[in-house]
Amino acid sequence: MYKHKILWISSLTFVVVLLIAGSQFPYFPGDVPITKTVQFLTPNSEQIAKWITSTAKMPLRLILLATTVGLAWFLSGWVASILSMISFGGSFALGDFLLKPMLARPRPDSDLINVVGSPSGFSMPSTFGIIYASTLGFILLLVLVNKKRSATARVTIGALCSVLLLVGFGARVTLGAHWPSDVIVAYLIAGMWGLFLIEIVLPHLNQMLAPKQNDLASQEAEKSKEKIKY
Repeated sequence: MYKHKILWISSLTFVVVLLIAGSQFPYFPGDVPITKTVQFLTPNSEQIAKWITSTAKMPLRLILLATTVGLAWFLSGWVASILSMISFGGSFALGDFLLKPMLARPRPDSDLINVVGSPSGFSMPSTFGIIYASTLGFILLLVLVNKKRSATARVTIGALCSVLLLVGFGARVTLGAHWPSDVIVAYLIAGMWGLFLIEIVLPHLNQMLAPKQNDLASQEAEKSKEKIKY
């Protein structure tokens, strides 16, 4: 338990340091060469990258959220499905409404990398990254932490979520809409919030609801016995 707390505190400190640095520097060491490498490896892929980006916008965003809720229910029950919505709402509010205007980090400079179009607003944390990590990332964490479903189902869903998160990262960097650090920080923020919900909140809620569920099961069993008597 002590090591667990140390890990949480260390991770939170690391994210806070990145956020403070993001407010002071327009990009981090490594952002420019990584972006150029990604853009070199993905030539003529702007249209595909734009479509991938659109999956985090309305109305496709609602489909993504609905799919997340359904998968969370499948993997761990209705409580997890509710927490998946809290994962999305909390991450979006924290990242888009609070941190982004507070950090006010500018978008990537077209003099340094190829920028498609004219991205508006601030850059860190990436709104796309927040949405993908609070949905697909939440499901990936649920797969890793929760062992209720078969290994085949968990591996399949986990692999698909991992690929989509990687593809999403590549799409935003390919378009020059975000620095790699913008997307990574967004993933970390939503990931830590999702992990808190899964590892701390979900077990407590399940424990609180377990006695009620047992009582309901007992009542149903009594009713069945009475029916059999008559």
